[in-house]
Amino acid sequence: MVCLGLVVVVIGTFLPWLRSGSVDRNSYAVGGAVRRLLPVHGAAEAALSAWPFVGLLCATAIGLILFGLVRTGAAVAAATALVCAVVSAWVLTTSGQGVIRRAALGPSTTLAGAVITVLAVITCFAPHARRNT
Repeated sequence: MVCLGLVVVVIGTFLPWLRSGSVDRNSYAVGGAVRRLLPVHGAAEAALSAWPFVGLLCATAIGLILFGLVRTGAAVAAATALVCAVVSAWVLTTSGQGVIRRAALGPSTTLAGAVITVLAVITCFAPHARRNT
């Protein structure tokens, strides 16, 4: 289930996140547009710089899990999913203005994948936590 959640996260990043006029933009195109249109500094700049690596981090987590490094893969998966959940929830709660509006499909899909991933990681390790105490 962890791998399924991560795949859903990645798919969600390629779905529409923003509508500008009649054009839909995925999360990566939104990041580029924000950098061109607004002065971005600090945490926002770091987040925009890191966002293109979401797919790579998800693939890394899946690879680690498939190669037997389950705890490391789960840690990478959980961290990536939590960041994606925060970003997509923020986008879903932010209202667009004028011709620029948010599109719910991409952030909703990403959020759903992130929730699936986090719940799967918790479920995977819950039996181990009880046995080791």
